[in-house]
Amino acid sequence: MSKIEYKTVLLPYKTGLFQGETTDLINPLNKEGADGWHLSQIVLPSTVWGRANTMIAIMQRTAKD
Repeated sequence: MSKIEYKTVLLPYKTGLFQGETTDLINPLNKEGADGWHLSQIVLPSTVWGRANTMIAIMQRTAKD
């Protein structure tokens, strides 16, 4: 049975009307994908004020023996 390893990657996140352009997620995710990582899920943590400035991408891949 193969083993799975995980890691987290912080991704920028913008909220609100006047935050400028949207966040580019393609480049950071493609960079991780080039190393064999697959996106498992994205978590948007909340803060005391209800806004977060980063997302957490949970990445997984088959562990190298």
